[in-house]
Amino acid sequence: MAESFFLPYEYVDRLINPGLQTSAGPVKLNQYLCKTRSNGGNDSATSFFKQFRWIKDADGMNLQQLVGGNAIDLALKGQGNDKTFVKIWDFMLKNKDLLDKYKVEVCDRAKKDGSKDVKETGKIKRIYFDKMSDRAALQAMVQDRFFGMDCIGFVANFLIHTGEWDKYHGVVPKNYPKNVAKINIDDIKEVKPLDFMVWNGHVALVDWVWKLIDNKSAQIDMCQSSSGGPQCNEYVTLKETGGKGLHGGREFTILGGTPAPPVRGHFTIWRREGFWY
Repeated sequence: MAESFFLPYEYVDRLINPGLQTSAGPVKLNQYLCKTRSNGGNDSATSFFKQFRWIKDADGMNLQQLVGGNAIDLALKGQGNDKTFVKIWDFMLKNKDLLDKYKVEVCDRAKKDGSKDVKETGKIKRIYFDKMSDRAALQAMVQDRFFGMDCIGFVANFLIHTGEWDKYHGVVPKNYPKNVAKINIDDIKEVKPLDFMVWNGHVALVDWVWKLIDNKSAQIDMCQSSSGGPQCNEYVTLKETGGKGLHGGREFTILGGTPAPPVRGHFTIWRREGFWY
């Protein structure tokens, strides 16, 4: 545990502004992707990785060997590392002929009953790379939910990016107070950058505290991955409530913001010991 030399907004910028640097140029990872069916599922990603990870190039190398099975599994469920996505995309660009070996399903979010919502079926090269530039093809695949990041993936990979973690640790949001950030913040005057905003099913990070509005409210920036993908929500009003939430922590709520944070409701705030900016 140590000082961070990065704020969360800098990791958002790495992902989407201008995006991750591939051999075809920057590609924005501006998509939310989560394997949980109620959060949209990962049907496009599943149709891609289940076969493409095993197809060998001219040198006898496949994506599974190049990137690693665990790294691909994390990318498949929306928790992949930014370096992993670059490796995957550059392998695709180098071996576009392999993208015509099999068909994929281009899917929208899972339907409310949990079933797939298939928009199109075909070969990747013909759907994307034969119709547009390499960079545009990869960006279109991001939009079509072959690649993306969920809230857990965003926070975990920020902790890796800033050097706080040396590898990925999968922790569901409700367990962050037990396993990641154990210091409860129950006074709005004590909120600082890098504090963890924890809902029962979502996690985000305080990026900056601009000012106290009154003894129950403050103006902050926050970062997260939710609907719309990795993002920084600026000038959000953070309000202290009288309620108690996870592990007895003080509940807070949020108002406003640009863009407006997709997840609202009540949450608690936690700090990781020895982790500060």
